[in-house]
Amino acid sequence: MNPATKIDLAAVLNRSRPALARAITLLENDRPGAAELMAELAPRCGRAHVVGVTGAPGAGKSTLINALIGAFTQRGRSVAVVAVDPSSPISGGSILGDRLRMDEHGNRDDVFIRSVSSRGHLGGLSKTAGRVIDVFDAVGYDVVIVETVGAGQSEVEIRHFADTNIVVCPPGLGDEVQAIKAGIIEIADLLVVNKADLPQAERTVLDLTTATQLRHRADWKVKVLRTVATSGEGVAALVDAIGEHAAATGIGKRLKNPSPPAPLPQAGEGSVAQASDDELFAQLRRWRAAGRGAALATVVKTWGSSPRPEGSHLAVEEGGAFVGSVSGGCIEGAVIGEAQAAIADGQPRLLEFGVSDERAWEVGLACGGRVQVFVERVNDERIERLLAERAAKRPVTIVTRLADGAQALVAGDEIAGDLALTAEQREEIRRRLRSDKSGALESSGGALFARCYASAPRMVIVGAVHITQALAPMAAMAGFEVVVIDPRRAFATAERLPGVTVTTEWPDEALARIGLDAQTAMVTLSHDPKLDDPALIAALQSQCFYIGALGSSRTHAKRVARLTEAGLAEAIPRIRAPVGLDLGGRSPAEIAVSVLAQVIQARYSK
Repeated sequence: MNPATKIDLAAVLNRSRPALARAITLLENDRPGAAELMAELAPRCGRAHVVGVTGAPGAGKSTLINALIGAFTQRGRSVAVVAVDPSSPISGGSILGDRLRMDEHGNRDDVFIRSVSSRGHLGGLSKTAGRVIDVFDAVGYDVVIVETVGAGQSEVEIRHFADTNIVVCPPGLGDEVQAIKAGIIEIADLLVVNKADLPQAERTVLDLTTATQLRHRADWKVKVLRTVATSGEGVAALVDAIGEHAAATGIGKRLKNPSPPAPLPQAGEGSVAQASDDELFAQLRRWRAAGRGAALATVVKTWGSSPRPEGSHLAVEEGGAFVGSVSGGCIEGAVIGEAQAAIADGQPRLLEFGVSDERAWEVGLACGGRVQVFVERVNDERIERLLAERAAKRPVTIVTRLADGAQALVAGDEIAGDLALTAEQREEIRRRLRSDKSGALESSGGALFARCYASAPRMVIVGAVHITQALAPMAAMAGFEVVVIDPRRAFATAERLPGVTVTTEWPDEALARIGLDAQTAMVTLSHDPKLDDPALIAALQSQCFYIGALGSSRTHAKRVARLTEAGLAEAIPRIRAPVGLDLGGRSPAEIAVSVLAQVIQARYSK
């Protein structure tokens, strides 16, 4: 007996039921000696085939596992089961009912069933389930079956423990939309329609088969099988498929990643809101500086209506933290899982998701929309170069070959990376940068995607008035760098305009210093010609994509006369006056909304 653990290791290795039970209890409760016991067992791990069984409540998982135990033992294989039951959020207790449904095999020498409580742990497993799996593996069970608590789509943690993941679905899954939603279906190696003798079973098989066709995996083609667990129908075929998957992809996966990432984030964990490019890449840099693996997912093609345009990013940290979005929330779970896999193996992935017209609105891929997402492990050197170019306000394009992830970073006339570009492609990149529009590039050597990072748009506002107090923060939220110019120090204060750049220089002085370019929108709101006119003159002589001026038609007529006298008659039509879209707004905030809307409209129509 080990004095540190007070556990008879020889008895455990001989599968003594009392010794095994004591060892598992020691590990579950993290009692003194738990670490020493795991150290003794760890060298013996890696021989068992771990099979995860998950799915929605009512799918018949426990009954199916009972049938699997019988089928495996008939083939001469020993089986251990880790059945995770939900715990009460009030008492912390668990009914442990899964054990009751499997007890016909519980007294066999070649079968050991252990029920454990989830104890409120999200992700479908208990915190110590991995340790229990290791015990059964170390003592020589051929197959370890792990059943999750049956909480539905959140149960994706199993993918970090199991060699083969089985998702059990009842007939009438809830229409094909549920099969395509991110989460539990996405982790399946085998999809099983249990209770296949019931109505709607064939429709569910068809829906799941269609869903698998929208996901492409290089290592394995996901199979859809039918079972009737109560009669044993289809169980032998399922055991065969489990063996085929093990032969194709191997076992012992959890040991290659002994500290699995945290459970997959659901809505509300992480940041689903679309972050600006600078915020997203800054977060990637922070993760990498902290020694955390990270991946970047990018929308590279859309069909129909998609919530996020081509070029949208989702950044993912190895533990499942994320920022950004690639959809309306419907596919993020699946993409995060693939991103974590890309971090682990370094291989890029091209994913495709879609849904039919009649159910599209439920998942956020409307009008029969489909979307392709490219997932890659981040390149530290490229991230640093991109951030440096952004800080210097220089436009950059990253071109990716989707077949293998080869990339070229294009900054001006300089090209860095392992992807060669033709003169025609470089010209197309320049054209896309001018319109700030990411998209596919013509190529005979495989599909190329150009992600354009134009200089951050800037809004220069002349006049620190009430409209500006509403417009400046809204423009900043929309991704604009905001500069407010007003020499009236009582108006131009950081207290009145927090979070944006405020200068009390005269407009001509300030604009000469900061410069105006094709990424700048000029908005004059002071109503004072001494402030507005110098700014308008500078804007009309520049490449500003938008020029707007507050004031009535009568005020604008006087403005036109002054600017004509200044020799700018031909450029005057560039001024939007009265400023803003005609929304009928009256309050400063309403006018600010109309101005920002018009600026955004001009930006994307240039």
